[in-house]
Amino acid sequence: MEKGSVRLGKLEYYRRWENRLLGDPNDGKGLFHLDRNPLQTDSGNEVYAWCLSLRNITQDHILRLVGASGYNCILVVDAPEEFFRRVKDWLSKHLNAYWLHCGMVTYNRGESVDNATANAQKFHFNVFQKALRFHQDMEYRMSVTDLTFGRRTEDHLDIEIGNCHDIMSIRALPKPVAE
Repeated sequence: MEKGSVRLGKLEYYRRWENRLLGDPNDGKGLFHLDRNPLQTDSGNEVYAWCLSLRNITQDHILRLVGASGYNCILVVDAPEEFFRRVKDWLSKHLNAYWLHCGMVTYNRGESVDNATANAQKFHFNVFQKALRFHQDMEYRMSVTDLTFGRRTEDHLDIEIGNCHDIMSIRALPKPVAE
């Protein structure tokens, strides 16, 4: 919180790290059916992501995710637009060939789609797609794409956007509801 340290992971890293409840083994790949034919999109660029859940995620689901991950607190982004602006400013100063994109995850992997949806996968929109079984995650993502076509050896990208106490807070996990 003091330095505003944010670690974005490569999508391949998340595919290896996450378990069945937390992660999608096809994370970052666009998988659809177009005219009953399978269609897959991916990226030739390195793509890094930072994943959040919206405030309307249920407490029960938060506790399921905590049980599968070992998390011990919740980071709340109280001013998301300011957070994303700071990330964008940091990238423009330090990695100006990296492109920031933010958006809601859609839970439509494998569905039949029309040409407009298939064509919307440009600019790495496939980063914002997961299988329907993850819909309770209520996920919002920030992705950063390396437009240089370079390859970094690290499976993550670390950025520091400065003190974040004015835009984020750390909160305790919800208590399980007594049955």
